[in-house]
Amino acid sequence: MKINASMTSVVIPGIVAGVIYFVIAFATGASAVASIIGGIVVAAIGVSIGFIFRAVYKRRAAGPNE
Repeated sequence: MKINASMTSVVIPGIVAGVIYFVIAFATGASAVASIIGGIVVAAIGVSIGFIFRAVYKRRAAGPNE
């Protein structure tokens, strides 16, 4: 799998969202395990949504003839 700039622009915001979730959950008193699992889930969902948006954008940018 080739990694390019558009992939990193999708993955990094998802990972940042997961880290933010982890920090907030841990700071509000959740256990470390629950915070880590929640952060991983949030990051995975964020990355998945980013890949979906990127695919839709690429498809629309290609035009109806391609």
